[in-house]
Amino acid sequence: MGTAPAGTDLSAPAAPTRYGLFSPEWLARANSAFAVLPADETSAIRVELTVTDAPAGTAGALGILVDLTTGALRFSAGHQAGRPALAFTLTHADARTLLFGDQTHRTRLFEHGGLRLEGAFLFVFLLDRILQQDVSGALAAVRARTTGLPDGPLPAPAWRERPAAARTSAAPRDETAEIQAAQDALPRTMAALRAELGRTTPGAQVYVSHAPTRTAVSVALGESRPHVPFTRGSSPIWYCCSKAVGAVAVGQLWERGLVDPLRPVAEYLPWFEGEGREKITLYQLLTHTSAVPMALDPLHGTFAADVELRREQLRTMRIPPDAEAGTRINYAPWWAWFLLADIVQAVDGRSYERYLTEEVLAPCAMTGTRMVLTPEEYQEEARLLPLIHITGGVFPAEPTQWYATEASCTRPIPGLNMRGPVRDLGRFFETLLAGGQGPGGRILRPQTVMAMTARHRVGLTDPFGNADWGLGFRLESHHLGEAYTAFSRYASRRTFGHYGLWTSVAFADPDASVVAAVHLNGKASQDEHQERMLSIGDAIYHDLDLV
Repeated sequence: MGTAPAGTDLSAPAAPTRYGLFSPEWLARANSAFAVLPADETSAIRVELTVTDAPAGTAGALGILVDLTTGALRFSAGHQAGRPALAFTLTHADARTLLFGDQTHRTRLFEHGGLRLEGAFLFVFLLDRILQQDVSGALAAVRARTTGLPDGPLPAPAWRERPAAARTSAAPRDETAEIQAAQDALPRTMAALRAELGRTTPGAQVYVSHAPTRTAVSVALGESRPHVPFTRGSSPIWYCCSKAVGAVAVGQLWERGLVDPLRPVAEYLPWFEGEGREKITLYQLLTHTSAVPMALDPLHGTFAADVELRREQLRTMRIPPDAEAGTRINYAPWWAWFLLADIVQAVDGRSYERYLTEEVLAPCAMTGTRMVLTPEEYQEEARLLPLIHITGGVFPAEPTQWYATEASCTRPIPGLNMRGPVRDLGRFFETLLAGGQGPGGRILRPQTVMAMTARHRVGLTDPFGNADWGLGFRLESHHLGEAYTAFSRYASRRTFGHYGLWTSVAFADPDASVVAAVHLNGKASQDEHQERMLSIGDAIYHDLDLV
């Protein structure tokens, strides 16, 4: 029998054998580690990775089955049959970060411009929670068996390092009076909001106004991020509610004869011509009826990358040869408003951010809203900015860094990353309800407001509850059924507004003279989100005696 070399600690456990990421041995170990968790192939989502620089002996293409209810993962080499929910094209190093990086680094994959993504982007948030929480510890076991990774656990996010004694979710003293006033004016609405706290969202910010009864409520509840109370002055991200503000800019240019919604985008942006792009009109962008499916949004993987890189991706975008505009809803999360922002600058001369600040935000008295933060502002406010939490299902709520990193806050993402108290969003819709006349000036003529909030997209629906649409505005469609009820079962069909990625909603009802803006910083599933928003919306109408 041999003897151990001098100095060997025989009591120390042997280091686990490590394998190259996506090698056959690694795949076998990974599937073995996750075998303890059941995976339902009929309901799990499929993720595909294409690795552009796969080392010898490792898979260049990989399929991952992700069960969102158990946290189970299943790995298989090669391209899989059928269309995956998410398809990543990325480097081997970025694939390692995607699976084993901490949440902040995983988020930053979408900021450097080296990743391409196709599919339903909403699933990225749910995948992120599965990877971040690793409730079974199986991912940590796989990590310990993977070469090229540091030893030890991942660092805890900064928001989880605060001592328990310092934590508080109590409302600041100067908010309590407003909470009581809201309770008195809108008791059913407040009950609906409180029912969601701790269930589908950690916090909420709400604005409701009704001119006939002189009701005006601005209130915040719960936490905006772990250990930080939500206040009326907190500045959550509005997500796609930002698009409605940008649509008004196009309406203003239309009034001035500088743009025509029916003309091609390429007439205003000559660099966009070619490969079928010259057929895309402003009207298609505003109604989300272009021939480019949402899953093929060219900015999916680079929504927070440098502006020039995003512009180049649009310059080389190709239209699917068999796709036809106007035949289906093709919601454009990023690319459409990037083009609209460039058009504003091309015909007016001012940047999109400056234009909206001067021509829309100021007249509407949206004093707390900003299109983008400066690096200095971000450094000063970063620890107070509200975070989105992934909620719903069986797993704990997960605070995320999506759209909260420095790059996402300091680089313009038109149509998505406006921030401000939702009372400002309410003021915007009050201005439209007043025929375009705001406290600080007019933003649109009454005729233009009517034209933009009229029904332009009719008879098309999608699995996300979208139905009738105006020029940049979602329209109440409860006449099509419960699944397409946008704001309230009691809202008139003239009601217009917008949603914000399963977190926010804002609307104006001309027939009832109601304006509401709601932000819940818990991102629940589509069904859960619609259920809670309709509960809140219906309660508003009950409280105002409009039912």
